[in-house]
Amino acid sequence: MLEPGEGTDTRKLLKLGPVETMIGPILGTMVAAVLVGLCLMGWWSVRAERTAVVSASTARIVSISQLLADSSHAMLSDGDLTATRRLLAESANQAAFEVCRIELPDGSILADMDPANATVSALPDTWEGGPATDEVTQHVDDATLTIVYPIQLPGRGTVILRVAAPTGESTWEAGMTSVVTAGIIGAILILFMFLWRPAKSRVVPYAMIREALLSLERGEVDAKALKISDAMGPEAQVWNRLVQQRDEEDRASMLERALDSAASGQTGAGSFGLIGDALWHGVVMISSARRITYANGAAAVLLKSSRDNLVSSEVNDVFDDEQVVNAINEVIHNADGRRRTINVEHDNHGRIEALRYSIRVTGEGAGRSVLVVIEDITQNRIAEETRRNFVAQVAHELRTPLTNISLNVEAAVDDGEEDAELRGRCLNVINQETQRLAQVVNDMLSVSEIEAGSMTLRHDDIRLDDLFETIGHDFRQQAEDKQISLKFDLPPKLPVIQGDRDKLAISLHNLIGNAIKYSSAGGEVTVSITADNGKITIAIKDKGIGIDKDELEKVFDRFYRAKDSRVSEIVGTGLGLPIAREIVRRHGGDIEASSELNQGSTFTLYLPYNAEAA
Repeated sequence: MLEPGEGTDTRKLLKLGPVETMIGPILGTMVAAVLVGLCLMGWWSVRAERTAVVSASTARIVSISQLLADSSHAMLSDGDLTATRRLLAESANQAAFEVCRIELPDGSILADMDPANATVSALPDTWEGGPATDEVTQHVDDATLTIVYPIQLPGRGTVILRVAAPTGESTWEAGMTSVVTAGIIGAILILFMFLWRPAKSRVVPYAMIREALLSLERGEVDAKALKISDAMGPEAQVWNRLVQQRDEEDRASMLERALDSAASGQTGAGSFGLIGDALWHGVVMISSARRITYANGAAAVLLKSSRDNLVSSEVNDVFDDEQVVNAINEVIHNADGRRRTINVEHDNHGRIEALRYSIRVTGEGAGRSVLVVIEDITQNRIAEETRRNFVAQVAHELRTPLTNISLNVEAAVDDGEEDAELRGRCLNVINQETQRLAQVVNDMLSVSEIEAGSMTLRHDDIRLDDLFETIGHDFRQQAEDKQISLKFDLPPKLPVIQGDRDKLAISLHNLIGNAIKYSSAGGEVTVSITADNGKITIAIKDKGIGIDKDELEKVFDRFYRAKDSRVSEIVGTGLGLPIAREIVRRHGGDIEASSELNQGSTFTLYLPYNAEAA
């Protein structure tokens, strides 16, 4: 496990592979279980619906058939065959019967839903044969219900009413039901696919914390090994604060044990000497006579002296800061034993060095002495200063375009209706400032990804001719506004390379944007490209203010801006070049810079490519 912010891929933190291996089957099983349940519910719903439809349809057919049988019995008993035939035709049409007829025992058809099917023209006086029972029979064949009603006609004989009708939903309705059910299940599956990554991102931090806890149980104590990436979310950040707090408490405990050993008189080559040399803070023991009796190795380094020279030296000869000397004297002569903490900064050839002195009394009476703990807080000071500068610079970067956008929106609203040219200029400014805001936000997001180690690259085909056409369109108006000539020197045919198009576009935007930004009106910016020996070379050359050779490599440091007074007048965050180089290096390439003050600069970007891709 690695400490967040060291530039490693977040997926490598805490052996994330096993974590994903554990989470994947769990979430996969949950999704599969839900899908199986949905499929079963869908099948059961369709089956239940169809059963209900069949039952209702059967009841309807039986009811209509019974009414038809009763009506036919009355009409035929009166000898009215014509009315009976009309009744069958109308009933069959309304009830959507497939078969509806009255037959004689010998199979002759007295009446039918289709009058043309009748084979007997008139109702005979009598006939023989017929079913032995008047029991109604019915059976289902291929989703069709057939009902047979024996009808006894007094003095004549028995006729048979035969009715057949479909018992279920239509094929179209059944198909639509299946399609709708499948669509619902498919929609839920798609929803799960979209929710998979967010759900996984919420579970992964807890799994990583679990891995850290198991490591802690196995005896791991290194804070770097127990921390996880802050990019994993608020849970990870809280966990890292707890780990940091635990580490600080452990360090304080170790230091306290060292202080207790010192107070008990165990100095020199004893246990305190061994513990003191293992400490990363400087430790100095001073007697009541204001002479140094002990100094560990860290103190010698921080005070820029040797341990032998420190021991037995006077306080004034070792500490060159008057505040520290006065604090030591005050603690020595002050009986209340109060502690003193003093922060001291030194300018070491243009580089700020900051030390924190913590001064306290140890021992009592004749064994009374002073303990001075020296802590190097230079990096803390630099980090604080960097954060302050960054926040101030970003605030300025955001405030300026927002102000311009606000002013131009007001102008377009107030006078744009009457002055089309003014409205066009306002919209153009708003568009440029919006792009500028987007660039600042993209830079901040890119830095966050780089520091968290979570920047990932896609590997797609990139057509460089299309990419540079888009970039040229993005910067054409900006160059015209500054009266700068922007030229693209492209070969007739460019190879297709593999990489992340959006990320490479960010790098090129930063490089070309800087070239235009630091060029004076009437200048020239040239972008030239060559492809040879499996390598793409992109050179962005300007005739701007240039960079001092002593600062040439520093411009790739985050937040660094050249000390040239002309640079301070141009807004910028100091993030563009570091981000551009980081992205290119992740593609297997690099960026080099050459410049001459007041003559211009050239930033050359190298990218590998596979010749076969073309």
